[in-house]
Amino acid sequence: MLTTTASDIRVGPTPGLAADSWEAYVLWSAQSLPSLREDGLGAIDPSAAGPGSVKFVQCVIHPEGAPLPASDPSVTSQTIQRIDSTAMHFTASVDLVVVLDGEVEVILDNARTVLKQGDFLVQNGTRHEWRNYGDKPARLGVVFLAREHNGY
Repeated sequence: MLTTTASDIRVGPTPGLAADSWEAYVLWSAQSLPSLREDGLGAIDPSAAGPGSVKFVQCVIHPEGAPLPASDPSVTSQTIQRIDSTAMHFTASVDLVVVLDGEVEVILDNARTVLKQGDFLVQNGTRHEWRNYGDKPARLGVVFLAREHNGY
């Protein structure tokens, strides 16, 4: 079987995708799912959004109180919809999350759960917040499947 590599580059934090003590690296995205057997050579569009769009992202949740690294000063704005003055938010997507490294707590309206390396979560557009009470960054692999959302 012949396989090809579409790209082998270092991906930095995506400008505009950060809030509080986390940052995101968009690894792949499309406005809609591609046809099967597509070559995958299309450009990454971090702004791809709306029902039917998809993103493959690495998120880094830094320890509480730790500032974002100075790796990219343009990573300053937030693209999530805040519920109040906390980090509680919702996304218009079904998020398939796996913890690649470290430990992170996900806080929902009615529950708190600590996720460790290898744990996974399906986040179905509910209100949530991420916290890292450890001493090292937590890395998450996330596939965002954008959908309609009625909000809160």
